Amino acid sequence: MCLLKQINFFMYAGAILIASSCRQTGGEASTYYPVDSLIHAQAHQLALWQAMLTKQAQINGVNEKTSFTPADSTAWLNELDIFTTLNAINKPVFRGYYTVTIEPDSESNLTVCTYTATTGLPVAWLKLLYQDNLENIRGLEALYREESSLMKGTRMLVMQFQEVNNKISLTYYSIEGGQEMFLGKPVEFTLTGTVTIPSWQEPSANH
Repeated sequence: MCLLKQINFFMYAGAILIASSCRQTGGEASTYYPVDSLIHAQAHQLALWQAMLTKQAQINGVNEKTSFTPADSTAWLNELDIFTTLNAINKPVFRGYYTVTIEPDSESNLTVCTYTATTGLPVAWLKLLYQDNLENIRGLEALYREESSLMKGTRMLVMQFQEVNNKISLTYYSIEGGQEMFLGKPVEFTLTGTVTIPSWQEPSANH
């Protein structure tokens, strides 16, 4: 678990500086897209299904892999918490600083909704791929960047969803980034997570 702990440190070291201000207070409506609500709903659902998570980590070319079943929704939230930093787009002070475009995806039958920052905000852009409406989400992609007197870095965050047992479920995610600490060497890291749900078999490409 050494590499996984290192990656967790690099992912959260900068994000923790603004985490308290990025998350919404109770009852506050989302300006753009409720990323926080999506993550909480997925954590609850995956815990009910007792889904297994296979994580593969890589730091500067060194690899590590582990599989386990998170104990409950809190454990799933801990695994997915980095994605809640994307909820920064809904911070009231950022209202009006994103342009929104909606267009067909050129590679599928999905629709793409993209939120693009017009200035240097932590969430540079957030892209949602969905079928018919945003409740039927199939993909989430975002670029998150941070810079302070102690560090600077970027993270590409990706989530993939499929219909499982008549519900939309997370099946894969990845976090790829680089980070440079003050007076430290640059670090490149990748973390992927594959979700396995008992009694569900992924449809074949021929179907």
